[in-house]
Amino acid sequence: MQTQSEQTPYDITIERFNKAIERRPTFAQGYNYRGIAYGNKGEIDRAIEDFNTAIRRKENYAEAYSNRGAAYRIKGDYDRAFEDCNAAIRLDPNLPEAYNNRGIVYKLKGDIKSAIKDYNTAIELDPNFAYAYYNRGIVYYEEQELDLAIKDYTKAIELRPDLVHPYNNRGNVYKKKGEYERAIKDYDAAIERNTDLAEPYYNRGMVFVRFQEWEKARKDLTTAKDKQESIIIEQFCKEYENVADFQQKHNVKLPEDIAAMLTSP
Repeated sequence: MQTQSEQTPYDITIERFNKAIERRPTFAQGYNYRGIAYGNKGEIDRAIEDFNTAIRRKENYAEAYSNRGAAYRIKGDYDRAFEDCNAAIRLDPNLPEAYNNRGIVYKLKGDIKSAIKDYNTAIELDPNFAYAYYNRGIVYYEEQELDLAIKDYTKAIELRPDLVHPYNNRGNVYKKKGEYERAIKDYDAAIERNTDLAEPYYNRGMVFVRFQEWEKARKDLTTAKDKQESIIIEQFCKEYENVADFQQKHNVKLPEDIAAMLTSP
């Protein structure tokens, strides 16, 4: 049993909608919003159950279809996700979240052109939709459109300066462009907003490696590994074949302990 101090904002939201649903069992919106809270907690199956109930309670509930589509996508069921996003758009062609959610599915299925089109539509419908800019920025980055990615991440940050990932991702773009001081500032901002996230520590640590600031690099890489044991090898292997490949590309000789951290067991 959680104490009040251990409860997350999502737990408090769930409790609030539990009471609302007890008072009005036919309250479709209550199931939908409780489902969102379950999804944010990572309890995806319970979220889907609530979205199912919301759809049964309220015919043509576009938002619940869109949210269930996002939940199916998280589970890797892209076909069901796509069907639900399409249903949401048919029911409400002006629902930006449905286009954003379908755009993510298109991206995961490798249809980049359709993903960008859906993100564009989401932004046209809601110019203040930070997540649509963020998601479009991801696509631009992967397509090597680095300036467009920076523009979208910057817009997402302007709209939602509390979000963590746009800072981390913009830092990655700056790192790729060789603008390391800007990259470090963005990783700093990401870490300030969420000290539990491993990726910004890894990314900042690798910039310190480039600068041969070994103590700072060692500290950040160790912190990243402590928070998520597999992250260093996973991220490093996305960019380099091995330590020798890294050293050759960047003309740097790594200390033995840092080289060991970047080497697969």
